[in-house]
Amino acid sequence: MPARFGEVMAVTCGLAWAVSVVLFRRVGDTDPRALNLFKNVVASLLLLITLAVMGQGFDLHRSTEDWTRLLGSSLLGLTVGDTLFFAGLQRIGASVAAVTDCTYSPVVLLFSVLLLGEALSPGLLVGLPLVVVGLLVVAWRSEPKDKSGTSTEVGKPVDRLGVLFAMGGVACSALGAVLAKPALERSGLVEATAVRMVFSSLTLLLWQVASGRTRSSWQLFLPHPRWRWMLPATVMGSYFSMLLWLGGFKYAPASTAALLNQLATIFLLVLSATLGGEVVPARRWAGAAIAFSGAMVVLAGSHGLSWNPL
Repeated sequence: MPARFGEVMAVTCGLAWAVSVVLFRRVGDTDPRALNLFKNVVASLLLLITLAVMGQGFDLHRSTEDWTRLLGSSLLGLTVGDTLFFAGLQRIGASVAAVTDCTYSPVVLLFSVLLLGEALSPGLLVGLPLVVVGLLVVAWRSEPKDKSGTSTEVGKPVDRLGVLFAMGGVACSALGAVLAKPALERSGLVEATAVRMVFSSLTLLLWQVASGRTRSSWQLFLPHPRWRWMLPATVMGSYFSMLLWLGGFKYAPASTAALLNQLATIFLLVLSATLGGEVVPARRWAGAAIAFSGAMVVLAGSHGLSWNPL
């Protein structure tokens, strides 16, 4: 499979994830672990159905190393990482969540070099600073005041704990992706995704039982008006997005896939303003444009600084 196919999957993943974040933000105040369990169980069912339709089953003969990588990445990214991200998302808006996503690329880049031995291409060396600058511009928050000198809604302080939760979740997901990459290259995409999702569902269920929160988890599985947000968010974020995300890491270098996934920041800013109804300062739009330019430089540089969409 050509690397460019993986790059297309990585970009599309960013869009699908952005849509799901905006939808999950509308769910409201919910136990993050229960919400994570709900979306993982629903996604697991969809993946198992997909495997059945494809006439495939689980690869029970993979090596111990590959099992360790897949299950470890599941625990890091899907169990701990997504729970932390949901906890943060409940405290901050979708546009601020987009800013916290800036931790994704640096963590993937760091560990893809340290653990996978990937080299930084000229495109990465030129494009990465642009992405970082763009994200720094996006993260800058002014505090406009009205005529009486009172801070406006846009200028309200950001919940720092929420930011830390979201950044921790993104970092765990990034490390999990790097950990899983060698195993993904030796596995079927849907099957490996299903393994990670099912294992995460089991660990979350045990976590909820051990903490005495089974009731809050069970209530989310009963029909409720919030399903209008939870179900499409799960399909977009934990089914399509997960397949596209792992596909990007399977078919493209981890560092390149990470930076293209970073376009989710831009998509999320746009969607938070259009669908989420948030007020996004002009400075964040400027930063998004800079980050997008950097990602395109990375994409072109990874192919010898040439661009041919075909």
